[in-house]
Amino acid sequence: MGFYLEKYQKNEQFLGVDNQGNYNFSTSMSQTTGNALADMFLADVYSYQEGTINNNGVPVGGYGHGHWRRTDFEPYFQDDWKVSPKLTLNLGVRYYLFIPFHDVTRPTLDSSFVPSGYNPAVEALLDADGNLVINSATGNVQDYTTYGNGLVQCGVNGIVAGCQHLNRRNIGPRFGFAYDPTGHGKTVLRGGYGIYYEPGNGNESNTEGLEGNPPAAFSPTLYNYVGFQTIQPITTGESLSSIPIPPEGISTIPYYQKPPSVQQYSLSVQHEFSTSDLLTAAFVGNQGRHLATARNLNQLPLNVSTAVAPELAGLTGTSAANPAAGVPGDLGQQICDPAGNCNVQTALIYNEVVNEFFVPYRGYLGISQKQNTAISNYNALQVNFRHTTSHGLTAQVSYTWAHTMDDSTSTYFSTGVDDNFDLRRWYATSDLSRSQSLVMNYVYNLPFFKNTPSALVKHTLAGWEVSGITSFFLGLPTDFGCGVSGYSTGIGGGVRCNTVGKLQIHKSVIQDPQFGPIAGWFDPTVITQPNFNQLAANGEPGMFGYQGRNAIIGPGRNNWDLALLKNFQMPWFKGEHSKLQFRAETFNTFNHPQWKGFNAGCASTITFGQPCTQTGNAEVNGDWGPRLIQLGMQFDF
Repeated sequence: MGFYLEKYQKNEQFLGVDNQGNYNFSTSMSQTTGNALADMFLADVYSYQEGTINNNGVPVGGYGHGHWRRTDFEPYFQDDWKVSPKLTLNLGVRYYLFIPFHDVTRPTLDSSFVPSGYNPAVEALLDADGNLVINSATGNVQDYTTYGNGLVQCGVNGIVAGCQHLNRRNIGPRFGFAYDPTGHGKTVLRGGYGIYYEPGNGNESNTEGLEGNPPAAFSPTLYNYVGFQTIQPITTGESLSSIPIPPEGISTIPYYQKPPSVQQYSLSVQHEFSTSDLLTAAFVGNQGRHLATARNLNQLPLNVSTAVAPELAGLTGTSAANPAAGVPGDLGQQICDPAGNCNVQTALIYNEVVNEFFVPYRGYLGISQKQNTAISNYNALQVNFRHTTSHGLTAQVSYTWAHTMDDSTSTYFSTGVDDNFDLRRWYATSDLSRSQSLVMNYVYNLPFFKNTPSALVKHTLAGWEVSGITSFFLGLPTDFGCGVSGYSTGIGGGVRCNTVGKLQIHKSVIQDPQFGPIAGWFDPTVITQPNFNQLAANGEPGMFGYQGRNAIIGPGRNNWDLALLKNFQMPWFKGEHSKLQFRAETFNTFNHPQWKGFNAGCASTITFGQPCTQTGNAEVNGDWGPRLIQLGMQFDF
């Protein structure tokens, strides 16, 4: 019995942006000359960003220093019980107490967003440029430069430190057994089960705790300015109400949630054929629950139709129809009536405005909630054969047949398509799933010339060793998406592709117009852009494209790394042992191509419903490198 105690602390300067300002010039702005350098000389500014630490509405300058803390306390008890000469049980239990990341700076720099505390009637309005506007007459007086209206300061006014209260009913039982059915010590059955928890890796909200969130971190980005004098730098002590404030992104953590956990289990059999040969076969698995993932709380709901945006009153469409592509236009169509009642899906599908005018929580861009809701599972057959040294050979062979599935491999996974409607759509083969692998390692002392009477032959040709690692394994899943330039979905997001045939590995040779014959990995004609009607956020089958996640497996490997070595006994250092070792090592010994990746996706210039046959698609774009040879000598004494 005992306990594990970890006291974690990290002190660091943070803000993430330049507190003296940063200009960006781009041909993406409406006033561009077509040359970003010329734009700079003409003071056509695409964007300007400046940051400061903000003390509840008053900028104080500088980058700020946070002091984050976390505690992990885990008492445990375990015991081995020898039930009989053939059976041994391992029993135990562990308790996990996690104190989440929190900043102990005063005033604290941690902040979060609580949706239940948000009231649109008091949030600042938007002007036609998308900047926040305080209107005292209507009561729209709140923005993210101060706390309030759902934006809370952690550890203050009854809010728990770190704005997160992790579940404390975290009990992890352990059970294991070893059983010798014959009693001869040649065969054994082993099995086990356990539940394990973790506090998270500190990145639940981009970095430790909730650093970087407003209002403490204030770093607005202003777009499309003509003339440097029109940009007002932030000065220490000034009122932020005089600065154009566009909506800002924010990270948040659910106030109550369970910590990540995994249930691990295994059942194996081992048999010793001789003192040199041991075979193990095992079923191994785990179930991950409450794993970290990301979700955009500020996504528009499906079937959204009309929203009021007075700042867009009288807006009309500008996109012409494209009958050849089956795409209607909205040229001259009324998007928003004179009272500001807007057809949301039309406005977003044709990219007439950005979705910040219609999001559920006005005043914010994406609200990235780092939440412990993802799941995973891994199941595998693992076989291992080990031959310890005999007859000059040491070798081991390991084979794994496995499948890993999840709905979010990465903490920051976000589909960019739909984060709220049907999360089961993203449950698929994991990014890190490798279904089959065979690995062999070996060392063999060559038996030649050991008994030759010639001292010269014996010292030069005898005593050589060959060793190596041979690997065969299948590739990792590859994910990709589609999208037609100039269009978004009815909630302002991206789309997936459609499949019009079976998407599978289809090796071929593609005649690239620039590079000539290139290895191809799949048939790009079976992938198409979605149809225009699939952009509508209506919940219908095929909405936003049919293709799921990780739809095709990438290239695997067939690799041989070999080495040849010999130790030469040296006559020096009388009374001591000395030797000179020569090594010749090769990597990718047989120098055959081993592909590493391939182009997968759809060019944005391809229109709706058309196959993704742009130049380069499906072509292999990298490999693991050619054969490498290295020679070495080592003197030991």
